[in-house]
Amino acid sequence: MQSHSTNSDIPEEDLISMQPTTAAYSIRHFRESDFPALGAFYNQTAEGRRVTFWWVGEQENWPNVYCAFEGDKMIAKGQVDVFSVMPAAADPSNKHRIFFNLKTLPERENDPELMNAMYETLKARALEIRSNLPDTHGTLLCFGNYVEEATNTEFFASRPEFSPLKRQYRMCREFADASSPNASAETFPLPEGYAWREFDSLNNEQADEYLALDMEIWPVTPIGAERLAEIVSRPAWRMLQVCDADGNPAASLMYWVSDGETGEIEEVLTRANHRRRGLASALLNRALHEIRNLGCDDAELDVEVRNEDALKVYRAVGFEVVTEEHRYAEEL
Repeated sequence: MQSHSTNSDIPEEDLISMQPTTAAYSIRHFRESDFPALGAFYNQTAEGRRVTFWWVGEQENWPNVYCAFEGDKMIAKGQVDVFSVMPAAADPSNKHRIFFNLKTLPERENDPELMNAMYETLKARALEIRSNLPDTHGTLLCFGNYVEEATNTEFFASRPEFSPLKRQYRMCREFADASSPNASAETFPLPEGYAWREFDSLNNEQADEYLALDMEIWPVTPIGAERLAEIVSRPAWRMLQVCDADGNPAASLMYWVSDGETGEIEEVLTRANHRRRGLASALLNRALHEIRNLGCDDAELDVEVRNEDALKVYRAVGFEVVTEEHRYAEEL
């Protein structure tokens, strides 16, 4: 998720006033001194299961991060972030998307008072962010959880304002060895008339070209300039593209390294008139080779449950489904 750097207009004392007057906890923005508590909170929250846990990011993102404390113990953490901003020319029926992520300690997942207090705080921040988005389109407030997080999901899914948005698989490709022999682009042949292109950074012109390509493929959820810039800044980020004879991108993906051990593959796309030519498979095989050479243990990606064509391609290069994420949304 991208970092939305607009400062929060909610004073610290007002954050505390949002919680029930009988609560034994306090809700406030994340601070530098909270990192030890955050580490302990994550370890307890994620123990023995997969969770959709957002890291707090750089300090400019902390106005979007809220924590609940009982004394020195973090018992809940929530964040809000912009996922997709619709260009003015986009179909009016499409909507901006703001996501939130709310986690509690496992023993507090059935605490509706705490969940409500945190959710209302996050929603207030989402409304602030919405006021800074273009008024050409409506806005959805969304969340997503893995199936292992059933209690958290049920708290929101049972509310009448939330409706199912989509389901997607989390897929993983494990590497048998930590590294593989170095290889050049020629090791991954392409059909005649196509050529490789790689980026380790993007200038403004290249970013604009990619945003146009992304909008063409995913008009409902375009990546947007801010989120693209945030992804490009992630560790070991790299974009691989296959170009046609005229030098135009025909297929593309990007990857980066999470926690120093997992390659995250995103934005796998192929233009409609270049599909079924093995371009996505070539991109994935080369990306997997490069990710393994970085010393990663595995690579992961997300794909919609209904996207059978993509699932076939991913399974063919060794990816397996490890969990499923369910997303919900409400009109903001």
